[in-house]
Amino acid sequence: MAKNKKNNSGIETYNAGSVVMDIVMLILGFVFLINTIAGKGDQVASIFVRAIGGILIAVGLISLITFFIKKEKELFDWVVVIFGTAIGIFGIVVVIRPEPIINILNWIMGLIIIVYAIVIVFTAIGFLRPAGANYWGFSVIFGLIALALGFFIIFFNLATKVMMIMIGITLVLGAIGGIANAILALQAKKAARKVIKAAGLEPVKETEETEEKKDETSDPGDDVTRF
Repeated sequence: MAKNKKNNSGIETYNAGSVVMDIVMLILGFVFLINTIAGKGDQVASIFVRAIGGILIAVGLISLITFFIKKEKELFDWVVVIFGTAIGIFGIVVVIRPEPIINILNWIMGLIIIVYAIVIVFTAIGFLRPAGANYWGFSVIFGLIALALGFFIIFFNLATKVMMIMIGITLVLGAIGGIANAILALQAKKAARKVIKAAGLEPVKETEETEEKKDETSDPGDDVTRF
C-alpha cells in the first residue's frame, strides 16, 4: 500500500492545468506553419519578435511602477529597477528594429523548444510512468522528437522559410506530447481514486480540531498513577 501511495504522489501533484501552455504552443506552431507555407513567414517572425519586445517593455514598466509605489527602498529594489529598466529599453529596441533578433530566432525558438521538450519527457517518465498511466511512452516519443528537432533548429543554418516551417512542426509535435501528458495525468488520477474507493480506503487528515476532540474524549482516569 505504501508503494502505491508513493507512485501516486507524483501524479497527484502534477498540474494538468499546464494544458493551457500546450494549447498556446499548438496554436503558435500552426501560426508559424500555415503562414510560412502561405508566404508570410517573414511577417510572422517580425510580429512574434515584436510581441516578445512588448512583453519586455511591460516587464520594465512593472518594475518601474513597483519601485516608485514602494515607500521604503532597499538595495535589492534598486537592483531590480535597474535590470527592469534595461529590459524595458531592450524591448523598445526590439520593437523598433526586430531584424537582428529575427536573425537569431532559430536560437531563441530552439532553446524554448528544448526546455519544453525536456519538461514533457521528464513528466512522462517521472510522473506518469510510476503512477501506472497507460501509453505514457506516447508522450516520451513526441517529446524526444521535439527535443531532437530543437537541437537541429539551433545548430543547422537553414533558410528562413525552411526554419519557420521546422519551428512550426516542432511546436505542434511538442504540444501534442504535452496535451497527451495532461490527458494521461487526468486518467491516472481517476484510476487511482477508483482503486482507493473500491478498497474502501479514504485519506485521513489529522487536524488540530480532531486532536482536541481526542483529548476531550480521553478518560482522565487512565492517567492516574497506581501504587
